[in-house]
Amino acid sequence: MQSFIQDTQNILRGIKMSLDFNKLISAFVGIIFSILWVLVILAFGSAFKLIKITPFEIINGYLISPRLGLCSLVNVFVESIKSVEWGEYVVLMVLVLGLMLIWSVFAGAVTRLAALEFARGEKTGLKDSLTFVMKKFWSYFWSPLTPILGVLFFIACNVAGGLLGKIEFAGEIAVAVGFPLAILSGFLIVFLGIVGLIGFVLMFPAISSEGSDAFDAISRAYSYVLSRPLHFLSLFITIIVCGTILTFVVGYGACFVMRISYFTVGLGMGGKLNEIRNFITGLSEVGDIVSSLNPITMRIAALLFMLYIVLVKMIVGSIIIAFTGSASTIAYLILRKDVDGTEIDDVYIEESDEEVAVEDEMPEEPVEQKTQLTPESIVPPVQEKSDVPEK
Repeated sequence: MQSFIQDTQNILRGIKMSLDFNKLISAFVGIIFSILWVLVILAFGSAFKLIKITPFEIINGYLISPRLGLCSLVNVFVESIKSVEWGEYVVLMVLVLGLMLIWSVFAGAVTRLAALEFARGEKTGLKDSLTFVMKKFWSYFWSPLTPILGVLFFIACNVAGGLLGKIEFAGEIAVAVGFPLAILSGFLIVFLGIVGLIGFVLMFPAISSEGSDAFDAISRAYSYVLSRPLHFLSLFITIIVCGTILTFVVGYGACFVMRISYFTVGLGMGGKLNEIRNFITGLSEVGDIVSSLNPITMRIAALLFMLYIVLVKMIVGSIIIAFTGSASTIAYLILRKDVDGTEIDDVYIEESDEEVAVEDEMPEEPVEQKTQLTPESIVPPVQEKSDVPEK
C-alpha cells in the first residue's frame, strides 16, 4: 500500500513537470509539424483519389471547431478505416511513418528532459536534449516500429501458408499439417502486439535514460512488463486516470476561458462578435459562406479568431503530451529500480566536448625517479690525503 501511494505521488509529480516551458515547446512544435504533415498527405491523397477524406474536413471539423474536437477526430478516423482499400493503406503507411519521424524527435526530447529532471533534479536546455535525441534518432524511430514489423511478418507468414491451400489436393493437406505453425505464429502476433502496445510507453524513456539503442529499449520494455505485470498495470492505470483528469480539467478549463473571453468582449462589441462566432461555427456545415461576412475586416477578424482557437487547442494538446512523456519516464525509472535494482538517479549523461578537451589538456603528474642504489651511493668515497704537510 505504501508503495502504491508513493508511485501515485510520483506520477502526480509528472503533472507539475509537464508545465515546464521546454517540454511544452517541444510538444507544441511537434503538434505543428504533425498537423502540417497530416494536411499535406491528405491533400495529395485526395487529389489522386486514393482517399475520400480531405484536409478541409480536418480543418473544419477539428481545428477551427469551437469544441475541443477530440471525439470528432476519433470518429473521422474510425469512419475512414471501416472500408480500407489499397490506396488508403499506402496513404496510412506514409502518414504513420511521417508521424513517427516527427515524434521520434519531439517526444524523445520530452522524455529526455523528464528523465534528467526526475532522476537528477536538473533542468537542461531544449538544445541539449535535442542534440541528444538526434544522436539517438534511429533508436527512437525503430523502437516502436520493430514490434509492428514483427507482427506484420508473422501475419504475412500465415497469409503465405494460407495461399498453399489453394493448391489442388495437396494444398489442403499441407495447410492442415502445418497449421500448428500457424497457431504458433498467431501466438507471437498476439504476444508481440499486446505487450508491445502496452510496453510502448517505456521504450522512449528507456533510450532517454540509458542512452541505449532500440534493441535494448525493446528488451527492457518487454522484460519490465513481463517481470512485474501487476506493478506495471498499477502505474499504467494511474497514468491513464491522472491523464484523463488532466485532460478534462485543461480542456474544459480552456473552453471556460474562451467562453468568458467571448462574453466579456461581446459586452462591448455587440452583435459583430456573434456574427463572427456564427460564421466560425457554421463553416463546417456550409460550403462557401465567406461572402456572407462583410466587410472584409470582419473576415480578417474571423480568420484571426480561428487561429486563436487552433492555438488554444494546441496548447491543451502540448500539456497532455508533456504529461504523457513525463509520467511514462517516471514509471520507467520506478520499474527499473524494482526489476534491476538500479537507483533512480542513475541516468546516462554524455560528457561534452569541452570537458573531454579539458581532461586531455590536464598535465600529467610528474613521475618520481627512483634512485638506483649502488655501493658508491651507500659508502661515502674515501677522501684522498693531501701531500701538503700540515702546519
